[in-house]
Amino acid sequence: MSIPPLYTARLVIRQYRPADLAARHALMAEAFGSDDTLEDTRRWLDWTIASYRELARLYQPPYGDYAVALRGDDVAIGSVGLVPAGVPWGALRGEAGPHLITPEFGLFWAIRTAHQRQGYATEAARALVEFTFAELNVRRLVATTEYDNSASQAVMRRLGMTLYHNPGPELPWFQVVGVLEHPAVAGARESLA
Repeated sequence: MSIPPLYTARLVIRQYRPADLAARHALMAEAFGSDDTLEDTRRWLDWTIASYRELARLYQPPYGDYAVALRGDDVAIGSVGLVPAGVPWGALRGEAGPHLITPEFGLFWAIRTAHQRQGYATEAARALVEFTFAELNVRRLVATTEYDNSASQAVMRRLGMTLYHNPGPELPWFQVVGVLEHPAVAGARESLA
């Protein structure tokens, strides 16, 4: 299965295209401090475009990055997507290790600096959440961020995610974990996994 273009009031969430090279390169530098060369980004873009086709051909979930573009001019201003995310639920519950990992669907987003603080991340992520729950029947989505990334935590809250804080020093990429259950099970409110 592939993710078709998803339309919101202001955005289209779509597959990346070769013409998005410069925008993707700038996004990675702005959002993540990447020092990749343009050629590195081109290789990533070629791989990403091929992955849409190959994951669908293998009947795998449509993991990967999708461009967040403005509807009026179709210029990519960010990225949203799904990744396999291994979650150490025991660590989040404060249990002693070793922590076994459970595979989950991870949700992520990033928006270029000039377009931040305008609600685009929430709008794009919400469109992908709705598609993922309605079409893929995913039980839950998770998103992760650092303690000091209040903007990402705010997006998680606006999406309706419950936020958990890793009480231990290990697994720094799981400092804050947002969890959103499929509406069919959200009322059941289970403890962490």
